[in-house]
Amino acid sequence: MKFIQPLALLFSLAALAISLIRQPETLPEKTSLSTDRHEARIRSLENKLAQLANATRQPVNEFQDPLTNQSDSDLPLDSVGKTPTKLEQQLRDLGVLEHFQKQKVKLAEARSIVLDAERDQWERVKTLSLLRDGGEIDDEIVSSMMPLWTTSLEDPKGGQLRWQLLENLRGTTNGEFRTNILEWIGEEESSKMRGQALETLAPMASNPNVTEWLEYLAENDSEPRIQERALGILGNNNEDK
Repeated sequence: MKFIQPLALLFSLAALAISLIRQPETLPEKTSLSTDRHEARIRSLENKLAQLANATRQPVNEFQDPLTNQSDSDLPLDSVGKTPTKLEQQLRDLGVLEHFQKQKVKLAEARSIVLDAERDQWERVKTLSLLRDGGEIDDEIVSSMMPLWTTSLEDPKGGQLRWQLLENLRGTTNGEFRTNILEWIGEEESSKMRGQALETLAPMASNPNVTEWLEYLAENDSEPRIQERALGILGNNNEDK
């Protein structure tokens, strides 16, 4: 069912929160290491849940029982008319639901900043990383950044801006962005910048134009590491076919 994976992730977050609360007293160094591992795991689960919601294009509503959207005829007989489930109450008590609520607000604010053309360009570009980590980069976001891409090409000192766009839009397969990269990359002298573009284009490797460019890099780039990476991406793409 479409709710099983988000519910499983919520269970995992709850378990981590409980373990944080119940862990025995230890030396400060050990406590810090343990807490860091838990927090890293929580961030990982958050990203998985966000990616799942983005992939299905059906936002997960973590504030209602997963069975809410089903008709009464699909619900177990003993579930109709009951108060919030024990799991939901536990998640509320542990602050898990509040955490997700704050995360949704944070992502909404980030989206507003990125789409606001009147804001400082660096504020917009740096805020992209929040949307990327939350799985919220879509075609509207990418298109809003393309004027900044043009600015980065026109400005002799635009390399840093271009680097950040390649970094923070990584993962998208947007056609406009792909075309802009391919039209520019042939004139790029920096091997580091070519390598950055290579990683951004990797998810688009199945596109014929990207495949052709990767084949060219694999044979002709002056940097051996880029040649090897291009070959690796082509190999992965062939395995996925």
